[in-house]
Amino acid sequence: MKKTPLLIAAAFCISTTAFTQSGTALHLQKGQKFQVENKIETTSSTTVQGQAMDSKANITSTYNIEVKDKVNDNYNLSNTISHILMNMEMMGQSINFDSDKQDDMNGMVGESLKDYINKPQDVQMDYSGKIISDPKDTSKASAIAKQLNFAQSGYGTQMAFLAIPKNAKVGTSWTTKTDAGGIESTNNYTIKEINGDVATVSLEGTVATNMTMQQNGMDVVTKTSGKMSGEEKVNIKTGVIQTSTTTGDASGTVSAMGQDFPSSTKISSTTTIKAL
Repeated sequence: MKKTPLLIAAAFCISTTAFTQSGTALHLQKGQKFQVENKIETTSSTTVQGQAMDSKANITSTYNIEVKDKVNDNYNLSNTISHILMNMEMMGQSINFDSDKQDDMNGMVGESLKDYINKPQDVQMDYSGKIISDPKDTSKASAIAKQLNFAQSGYGTQMAFLAIPKNAKVGTSWTTKTDAGGIESTNNYTIKEINGDVATVSLEGTVATNMTMQQNGMDVVTKTSGKMSGEEKVNIKTGVIQTSTTTGDASGTVSAMGQDFPSSTKISSTTTIKAL
């Protein structure tokens, strides 16, 4: 149960940049490179036998994305997680991890993430920004890797792009809906302002999770629902996000050993993208 905040935080980050809207398109060029830095802060509380168990997590992840090719209406990307910094307090324990430190990489957390950090991953994305790569087998992935949902987010891809409707103007609104991997979300976008090629886009949405994971040899079921809001600065011609801020809160239950434990989580996420 102590890693549940990571799972919920990952769900919020993925859902804020999921694409299903028709009439929207990204415009990327072969050879373009981007660096994505995402900072997540969470506070969470789970009630066990009447006692609140609080936890905090601050996670900064850096991704390097390269547009390798465009084939028909699909983009072939290479994505690399170049750095992860974690500071967590859970169940009275502190966990600090910096992937740039070899001693940390040789430790328990580093061992669980060694197959992801500085290992390029191929991701295919369609013109609307939807990940269309075949899902990877994550059955042998570590608990932390599963909770951070690297593959489902396209290793940072879904934090970098937002397809804007054609001929969009101030006041243009659209809605995206997704239901995959135990995460169901509805996102409502509205263009608030356009300054040159940069659109300020507001976001209001809902997200629900229903996921089962193995932890210490037992099934742990997380069911939550929550709301989020945020704002993004997006290049209206290309769909490349410049900055994105999101806040959200979720509540629900964590079920294990035949018992349901009430839980609540507050999340804030800040993402910056720059061309390399």
